[in-house]
Amino acid sequence: MQRRRVSSADVARRAGVSRTTVSFVLNNAPSKTISEETRQRVLEAAAELGYEPDINARRLALLRDKAVGLFVCQSQSIISDSYILRLIEGMSQVLNRKRYSLVLQPLRVTESNYVEIVEIDELDGVVLLNAHEDDAGIAELQNARVPLVVIGTMADRRIHQVDIDNCAAAEEMTGHLAALGHRRIAMIVHAPLVFHAATERLAGYRAGLKKAGLSYHEKLVAVADFTEESGRNAMETLLGGNTPPTAVFAGNDLIAYGAYKAIRDRGLSIPEDISVVGFDDDYPSRYLNPPLTTMSLPAAGLGSIAAGLVAQLIATVETEAKQSILPTRIAIRGSTRRL
Repeated sequence: MQRRRVSSADVARRAGVSRTTVSFVLNNAPSKTISEETRQRVLEAAAELGYEPDINARRLALLRDKAVGLFVCQSQSIISDSYILRLIEGMSQVLNRKRYSLVLQPLRVTESNYVEIVEIDELDGVVLLNAHEDDAGIAELQNARVPLVVIGTMADRRIHQVDIDNCAAAEEMTGHLAALGHRRIAMIVHAPLVFHAATERLAGYRAGLKKAGLSYHEKLVAVADFTEESGRNAMETLLGGNTPPTAVFAGNDLIAYGAYKAIRDRGLSIPEDISVVGFDDDYPSRYLNPPLTTMSLPAAGLGSIAAGLVAQLIATVETEAKQSILPTRIAIRGSTRRL
């Protein structure tokens, strides 16, 4: 009977480390910080077990230079959200030129085992989307010295960040509705307020109201959960009040799609009865009836810059952590009217 070939998993079990650590040690990966004690333990385990690397596997590994993970927190709409697809498009253009792989990792909000995912998928760096301030996994990535870039804004300035000015953009959009003569302007925040972009867009909405001389009313604000259906439910709540709004600012375009459905289910027209604006400028937004007025974001540009930054960090290019802010603009279409 032929003896089973010793695998890297066997070495990992004997040494009490992950398979990724075994790979780093046996391949002399220079950019990984592994203690000498751990390195010796892996080498001794490999020698004791008579481990011989699989030459074909090593050849395949060489074809893939590096791998970057795109971790998407709260990812239930990951397939339908064209904003995420545009981010991937921008990242892929950069990573393909470097022969890096892009690994998409949908995550739950409560999930924080990022380092474990990095080890299992043998990732060399991570781009994190929809991060929230109290995410323990971010500190773990930093402590493990995993190259990390956040698409969004974090209080910790030691992290490379790529974002837009959510507050200023939301203020501008609210001001646009006020300039059209609307006085009862509602907002559907696109995500729970644990997410930074959600709190910033809500703050911008409030600032826009104040600048226009309008009062803030809690009954004109609803919080959704990223999806079209949550947008529909939130719009139903807003329409159920005694004095429904004449305009609604949806925190992203998916939420606006749900709002369209709720408005039409009530027998109302857009924009004759109620004006609707979105945020993101998803591809479908211009093909709605009527086309959606929305805040246009450089999503592919955000992805491109994030990918370039994480590639620099993987190559051990020491750069001071910085925040890159990209511009936005309102795309005015047919979903709003002047009162």
